[in-house]
Amino acid sequence: MTAKKFFIDKLPVLITDFLICGLIGWIYETVLTSVVMHTFVDRGVLPIPVLPIYGLFALVLPLIFKRKTNFLVIGLTGALGATVFELISAYITESIFGYQLWTYEGWKFNFFGGRISLFSSLIFGALCVIHIKAVHPLTEFLQKKNGKVFAVFSYLVFAGLTAYCIIVLSSV
Repeated sequence: MTAKKFFIDKLPVLITDFLICGLIGWIYETVLTSVVMHTFVDRGVLPIPVLPIYGLFALVLPLIFKRKTNFLVIGLTGALGATVFELISAYITESIFGYQLWTYEGWKFNFFGGRISLFSSLIFGALCVIHIKAVHPLTEFLQKKNGKVFAVFSYLVFAGLTAYCIIVLSSV
């Protein structure tokens, strides 16, 4: 694959998948936590409504499920993979920040000190199915249909959001 093909065809899809899945993750966690806490709780770690952990895992999924498989296989394999990814991420972020960014301690069937839970794993499995069967095919379709326009748009959106995050976070 040439660099031109990568930057026009592949990278814009990756950027778009990252942003869409990061947004879906933020919505899921913010709504769930706000309902449980009976007040609005922004689950974000950035000044934009995107949770990077969801976006990063979304980049791996198309590699795992290169050949389309059935919903159950995607859901169960995705749940297992996401759970392992979440557990590893929990330990890494705790070592960086010095505290837990999330906990499932109040939930039934939580493990490893509340770092993972069966319920969240099942939700992650469902989100994996949504990504493989809907989000990723949509971003690939948009890229194929719009080519360079899609690439430029995805780069501009990503650059604008990144610049905004840098400006806001540097002023804190």
